[in-house]
Amino acid sequence: MTLLFLAPLLWIAAAVPWAILLNTLGRRHRGAALAAGLIFTLWFTWFLITWLGMPDFYPAPLCPANVPPWWPGFIPA
Repeated sequence: MTLLFLAPLLWIAAAVPWAILLNTLGRRHRGAALAAGLIFTLWFTWFLITWLGMPDFYPAPLCPANVPPWWPGFIPA
């Protein structure tokens, strides 16, 4: 349900930087604008996954703290 309400806001938050990049940097350096937009999108996706993540109240009978034992430590969970 959280994503249902957040989806329009997340879409706007991801679309506005693309529009700004393409309108400013994209006029002269289209490749740089696309690369910057891709880097922003990857960062934004990583941020949302780590920010929203797994709720603390979700039951974890097999995985303590909702993190499987095989999960690599360098990826936030």
